[in-house]
Amino acid sequence: MTTNNDTQGAYRIGAVARLTGISPDTLRIWERRYEVVEPLRTPKGGRLYSQQDVTRLTMIKTLVDQGYAISTVAGLPAEELSRRLNSAQPANLPPPGSGRHEVCVVGQAISVRVCSTERLPEGIELAGAYTDLEAFLEDETECDTLIIELPFLDRSIARDLGKPQLRARARRVIVTYAFSPSNIVSQLQRSGLQMLRAPVALDHLWQQCLLSHPRQHDWRPPEWNPRVANDEPVPPKRFSHAQLVQLSEVTTSLECECPHHMANVIEQLAAFEEYSARCEVSSRQDAALHGYLNQMTARARWLMEVALEKLAEVEGITVKPAEGKSSRQN
Repeated sequence: MTTNNDTQGAYRIGAVARLTGISPDTLRIWERRYEVVEPLRTPKGGRLYSQQDVTRLTMIKTLVDQGYAISTVAGLPAEELSRRLNSAQPANLPPPGSGRHEVCVVGQAISVRVCSTERLPEGIELAGAYTDLEAFLEDETECDTLIIELPFLDRSIARDLGKPQLRARARRVIVTYAFSPSNIVSQLQRSGLQMLRAPVALDHLWQQCLLSHPRQHDWRPPEWNPRVANDEPVPPKRFSHAQLVQLSEVTTSLECECPHHMANVIEQLAAFEEYSARCEVSSRQDAALHGYLNQMTARARWLMEVALEKLAEVEGITVKPAEGKSSRQN
């Protein structure tokens, strides 16, 4: 998207970042990938933005904060940006009255940065800030998104991030890290954590919290590449342990114990799925193999859960919500 620039009253990238709330790194990415604006250049290559650019970027940033994907608004003319800003319902955010998106942050640096922020984006509510994981686990706060900032990752930290009590406290976990072996990053991604390489601007983290990412996955068996530790996401679990126990104990009109057997099979598949995600690896091929096993087991578990849901529907079995959760399934 090309704009008419003039050097009079031009802003450098640092000033634009302060005025719009878009970090310089994010601004460069938006320009390179989406051509949101086309600033002039100084003789030494520095960017110069006009007031028109700043206004446009501010409008786009506001829409992104409301839930619009940057790819959908980057090329829109100013009139359409204004119309969307004046519309009643932001995109991809919960409807009015459904509550705010509660976020907890863990880490010495990020807790200071967040607590010193004068104003959080609309829709974000800081539920807690902790210097380390132990402090978070000692508390009883639950949140929609847990952001964990770590300087590095190793096997010990990976085990801590895999603790069930950690995942039970947050619907989504985002981990930022500076250094890590690739196999550990892949392992944590397979277990459902979102991994972001530092440095990560706060604006980007808030966008990750607010934006929904509906994505249709093809759960057909993937091909195994012995040279690549595949980090594609696995199907989410449709039943909690307590729900599977309930289903295994019900009596149906069928002259068999299908709910009991199916629940047991799902439990076993889930156990091996977790085991394969955490299994120690000694080489790239070993990591690729365990990633493949994890994905295949997850798909098998997901298919059995879908079948069990159909059985419960046909038999009129009501599944109780998971303890401490709403009626949606985990």
